[in-house]
Amino acid sequence: MRSVRAAVAALVVSCLVAMPASAVPGDSVSAEGAPAAVTVANMAFGPSRVTVGVGDTVTWTFQDATTHTATSDDGFFDTGPSSGGVSRTVRFRSAGTYPYHCSIHSMMVGRVSVPVSATGSVEDGWKVRWLAGENPKNRAYDVQVRRKGTSTWTSLRKSTATGSAGFDPGMGRWQVRARTHKGTATSGWSPAVTLS
Repeated sequence: MRSVRAAVAALVVSCLVAMPASAVPGDSVSAEGAPAAVTVANMAFGPSRVTVGVGDTVTWTFQDATTHTATSDDGFFDTGPSSGGVSRTVRFRSAGTYPYHCSIHSMMVGRVSVPVSATGSVEDGWKVRWLAGENPKNRAYDVQVRRKGTSTWTSLRKSTATGSAGFDPGMGRWQVRARTHKGTATSGWSPAVTLS
């Protein structure tokens, strides 16, 4: 029994020591920071809602024998028809919320959320990023901020083609969100990220 307790204690200590420096509050704020996997089985997306970081991917694995798609409601992506264990991957390069559905079975719906990322601190200001890599053709972005606890959003950038900006609000807790335009289509607002 003592050896089991010692092993558990050693595991807990090693996990605490191995925590990355970026996990320290105030250093950086980002989304989940890892690719997401969605299983398409039994006429459903599972999980139906995922969150990934700017530039990360979502992979849909179509396990049903019946053909399905993962098709953006607003035309941002389409995996095409797939079945029988085939996987399709989409990279989400810009912040926003992207509802989607199966174009063959309309009752199958899901959502991908992509929050902005931010690095910096209250003392030095923040660099907010809503795009990974070069800006694709016909893309523009709206970025808004608000003091946490208030209801009014203020524009930080409107219809910009750039992918990041500095934000130095001073003291207090602030929230940042963004959305993506592709031609006439617009994503939903990304989940709000709190800077404090």
